[in-house]
Amino acid sequence: MDFVIHYRVEDGGEEAALAFARRLFAHFDIAIDSLALIPVADEELDVYLDGQLVHSQSQTGRPPRLVDVFAALGQHT
Repeated sequence: MDFVIHYRVEDGGEEAALAFARRLFAHFDIAIDSLALIPVADEELDVYLDGQLVHSQSQTGRPPRLVDVFAALGQHT
């Protein structure tokens, strides 16, 4: 699994991204091949799994949750 988390530097985005990355590592551990945190100017907190967007905070109005990743994995082949 390759995760990419885009986060906005302003408004505490880095802390939220780090917290979610910790949750991912706590659950998926060695199944994670890579995890990148990328600061961006125009997105709130978006999570990608193997190149596919699995959660967008700007679209949903809420931070990502592990259930979002589980749902993507159910559709992920």
